Amino acid sequence: PSVSPEAIAEAGFTATARACEAHPLLLALEDTTTINFSHSTAFDDLGNTTTNPKTRGLLAHSVLMYAPDSALPVGLIEQQRWSRATDTYGVKHQRKERPYEEKESYRWQQASERMAERLGEIQKRVITVCDREADIWHYLHYKVSHG
Repeated sequence: PSVSPEAIAEAGFTATARACEAHPLLLALEDTTTINFSHSTAFDDLGNTTTNPKTRGLLAHSVLMYAPDSALPVGLIEQQRWSRATDTYGVKHQRKERPYEEKESYRWQQASERMAERLGEIQKRVITVCDREADIWHYLHYKVSHG
């Protein structure tokens, strides 16, 4: 039987959630990164990752759990991976017209929702740490209204 990448990732997320139970305080370190490919064999199947139309690759938004009491990472609790559609390159100016749920920035909230689902009551012991990319009104409103 075949196993999907999502099933493999979910097994890891579940193990991280269990490991989080042992810690009184947790930091959720959250960020988006690009994985750029320069070799031509993969070029056509990948989307843009920067303002340069010749730069192709994938994006990954990850949430890494960190336990300050042990000064060690606990594990990955969430990760979303995607490739931008090449036909949408250069339409950044249209972003104000799109609903929040259709924007790439919505992934921050989706990651927090999935983390909360996996952690349950443990979520009350989590402090989320983000960089300025997370300075999104809708996302911040979600975080404040959901503790």
